Amino acid sequence: MQRFQLHIYTTTLVAGGVLIGGPTAYSLISGEWSLPLLIRTIGGCGLMLAAVDTLLRTDPDEFSIPPTGLVLLVGAVCLCGLGTVLFVISGG
Repeated sequence: MQRFQLHIYTTTLVAGGVLIGGPTAYSLISGEWSLPLLIRTIGGCGLMLAAVDTLLRTDPDEFSIPPTGLVLLVGAVCLCGLGTVLFVISGG
């Protein structure tokens, strides 16, 4: 069960990083520069790197996260996804 939780945890962090940093990285690449865009891109990349680091350095049999924490993390990333969809639809 811990291995499954570790994979859900790291996958959720990667998804959050992509949802936060993806659209802003595209804006930076297309030439639109601002401090908030740069900070969101760095933050999204940081989340993805943290997930990879956690996956590589953590023993799956020793990983532990409370079920409520995992549910809250998944819920927060779902809200990030909704926000990203609304951001892209609105032309931001």
